[in-house]
Amino acid sequence: MNNHQEFGNRVTQGDGASSLSDHATHVAGTIIGAGVKSDAQGMAPDAELTAYNWGNDDSEMASAASNGLEISNHSYGYLRGWYKSNGEWNWGGDESISSTEDYRFGFYSNSSKDWDQIAYNAPHYLIVKSAGNDRGDGPGSDPSTAEQDGGANGYDCIGTRGVAKNLLTVGAAKDVTNYTGPESVDISSFSSFGPADDGRIKPDIVANGVGLYSSTANNTSSYSSYSGTSMSSPNTTGVLALLQKHYRNTHGGASMNAATMKAL
Repeated sequence: MNNHQEFGNRVTQGDGASSLSDHATHVAGTIIGAGVKSDAQGMAPDAELTAYNWGNDDSEMASAASNGLEISNHSYGYLRGWYKSNGEWNWGGDESISSTEDYRFGFYSNSSKDWDQIAYNAPHYLIVKSAGNDRGDGPGSDPSTAEQDGGANGYDCIGTRGVAKNLLTVGAAKDVTNYTGPESVDISSFSSFGPADDGRIKPDIVANGVGLYSSTANNTSSYSSYSGTSMSSPNTTGVLALLQKHYRNTHGGASMNAATMKAL
């Protein structure tokens, strides 16, 4: 919903998508919500946002990056491993490859390569990707079925695009109100863990993705609290937008390289 009261005139629809989505509106508000309702203020409340349907993402990303886009958020993914449909667990793995786990978890695929190529071709463009909410999904410990996503210890359950090398993959943690050390960070039970099959650490970072209050599409003043890496990813995207703005303000208008943003 591009006319929510949190957005003003700062949201543009970049393609022909016409349906409204609570999920997408919540994600947008987490990035750029103005704070009309203070609890729903986004991380970059003065930023502008262009929204796209996810269907033609590769070509749209490449085109936007060639025209100067510096940061994009991707709070979506494809079904991997176990998923629920009509209240029933279904398994989306390929039994001809593995009957115990979905081989696509942690797998560097052609889609991973394609996103890496897009990022490589646009060195000032950083792709921010949600890690996924697959950890622990599945019907339980029935030995006749594939193991729960992530197995007994919860590792290796990030989908193919999330393990691409040149993007920033974001997991979800609970809000930290009093940081005293690493033990203060409580990773959500659903947030997908790596590593990638080649041993690289994923996700790259975690952010608050539990109980985030933001705009929804029911009407121009509706809000709700959601949880998921779909919420932690835009949280991070908004922070990156602020870092990029600060860099330009202190470096004569020059933009920060995407690799520098990722390193920060």
